Amino acid sequence: MAVTKIHKTSRIVMYITMAITIVVMALFFLGGEVPVDQRLVPTAPEPKYIDLLMYWVYFLVGCTVLILLAFAIADFISSLKNQPKKAINSLLVIVAFAAMFVITYMLGSDKPLDIVGYTGPDNVPGRLKMTDMFMYSMYIMLALAVLAMIFSPLLKRKSNNK
Repeated sequence: MAVTKIHKTSRIVMYITMAITIVVMALFFLGGEVPVDQRLVPTAPEPKYIDLLMYWVYFLVGCTVLILLAFAIADFISSLKNQPKKAINSLLVIVAFAAMFVITYMLGSDKPLDIVGYTGPDNVPGRLKMTDMFMYSMYIMLALAVLAMIFSPLLKRKSNNK
């Protein structure tokens, strides 16, 4: 009964999220452009709903990170009571992610970008290093996901042969 309710709830949330995403993408692609006199760079095209799209992506990424952290903490607390060794393994994953973020932050460039027509507050070393950190971290996680897709079936096949 509980599993059915979870599946139903998650399916409803997925459909709502997909519907909102489709509407936001339609507005972005079909909503026109900002008038020339209001553009940041008059010669460059600027979609009217770029801010809406960016805020929607920020919201989705934020929700994903919060849910991931909530489940990781809940799993750690649950495992700590029942299987302390497993709890340490889940804690090591969180420590590895934190280490990855620290390393990629240190690798990031703090050199201000030369952006035509931009004089805003975000072209500062701290923000630039954080942006690089997120980009490098996404590249690393994408590579790990691809490697997991490649090697997971091979490891499963190897363990079945034993």
